[in-house]
Amino acid sequence: MIQQNIFPYYAETLRGVKGARVLNIDGALMLHLDYIDRSQVQALRYPCRIDAMVMVVCVRGEVSFSSHMNDYTLKAGQSFVSSASVFQFHSVANSEFYALAFESNFLSSMNIDMRFILRMVSQLRLNASVAEVKEENMHTLSSLFDRIFVGYSANPLSECMVASLRHLFCSVIYRVCDAIISTNNELPALGVKERSSEYFERLMTLLADNYRTQRNVEFYAEKMNISSKHLSRVIRSYTGKSVHQWIDEFVALEIKNLLKYSNLSIQQISFELNFPNPSFMGQYFKRITGMTPGEYKKS
Repeated sequence: MIQQNIFPYYAETLRGVKGARVLNIDGALMLHLDYIDRSQVQALRYPCRIDAMVMVVCVRGEVSFSSHMNDYTLKAGQSFVSSASVFQFHSVANSEFYALAFESNFLSSMNIDMRFILRMVSQLRLNASVAEVKEENMHTLSSLFDRIFVGYSANPLSECMVASLRHLFCSVIYRVCDAIISTNNELPALGVKERSSEYFERLMTLLADNYRTQRNVEFYAEKMNISSKHLSRVIRSYTGKSVHQWIDEFVALEIKNLLKYSNLSIQQISFELNFPNPSFMGQYFKRITGMTPGEYKKS
């Protein structure tokens, strides 16, 4: 089920919170936050590792978050789409927005053309951009989101209602895609860039499964049946970062998570992440973040 690997604990954290709606179904999670109380904000700041696509549509105010280690701030009338491996909200107070996360299997069940999705995500990742949504389209999107929430509140759902809701999901996805494409004017041609996107998605999936024990480029290249030199060249060209940097950022983020959100000691964390000793992990963490684990824990 999706709650096991997408936005852990969000559904439980927000359930019953004034101004928050949560829809959690097999393969997708949808949030609607409307000026929630500041006391609830901290619970949303936990970084989440996900193997899914994320859409965020800001209706009012501003919402800030990070995806693929890059920071974004959406203002009213803007949307964002990314195939994310790590997602984290930074500020959600005094804003209204919808967030939708869904796995590839969910897209398949919706009969969404994955080639189209990959091309759009490639455009976004290359330009690190967000899209402006026209006022009339924003109204339509909000209406579609609301109809999905209302539709899934029915119990039990009839076969016809399930089919109807799938069409609503498709409409939301395609309308956001249209906003993205209109902003970027045109899509990159299929071919090399699409293959680069596939390599990157595969690398992110492998990292999510193996970053605790495997930090060598050769391991991931072998899993992908390509040379480490070729993998490094493709990933750097596509993302602007090396494979080593992506590995380091994955591990550093996990260290941050455990330092801030667990009761594990630094020694226990180093053991959990298969470092030779706490000193080695400390040097590794400081090289990436500029801080020692102890300094970060106190910050």
